[in-house]
Amino acid sequence: MHIEGYAVVGDDDRISDAAGQMPNALKNDAEWAFFQDGLDAAEIIVLGRHSHDLTPNPRRRRRLVLTRSVARAKRQGDVVFWNPAGASLEAAVEAFGCPVQHIAVAGGRDVFDYFLRPPHRYTAFHLSRIEGVTLPGGTGVFGAVETGGLTAVHVLASFGYGPASTRTLDTGVHVVTWVPDCA
Repeated sequence: MHIEGYAVVGDDDRISDAAGQMPNALKNDAEWAFFQDGLDAAEIIVLGRHSHDLTPNPRRRRRLVLTRSVARAKRQGDVVFWNPAGASLEAAVEAFGCPVQHIAVAGGRDVFDYFLRPPHRYTAFHLSRIEGVTLPGGTGVFGAVETGGLTAVHVLASFGYGPASTRTLDTGVHVVTWVPDCA
């Protein structure tokens, strides 16, 4: 299964401000188009409950929502609510009733952390950065950004990922694609 993560951060590797919201400073049309193209290529989008509740789904994409509010996996229309403590990723994906080869992970922090390690690692993690933005007290893209004071680059490297490519999407907006090291 192909699993791609997508995150946009500022210079301090935060995905939201101190209130838990994505500020306008992290919004860029070119980065948004890159993100949407990635989501369009996937059969399922994975996100956390907070992100699911705050983000409309006008394209009716299939969503796999990580949550502790269900024991295992429970389907409601285009959404499967999934508790990884009670069901495997395979069982959650099967709840959609269709073949799945490509998953896009859209966040938040706990969801990004979940896919860093086996058995379901990212095939690629696209880390977009908007230069000149800092979000003091905000949510780090990975838990260790907040608790360990690490950068996103250090977290990815510590889990065996290396940078494969860098693209400039706009002035001051770059995306580095990280992939598992082959060594």
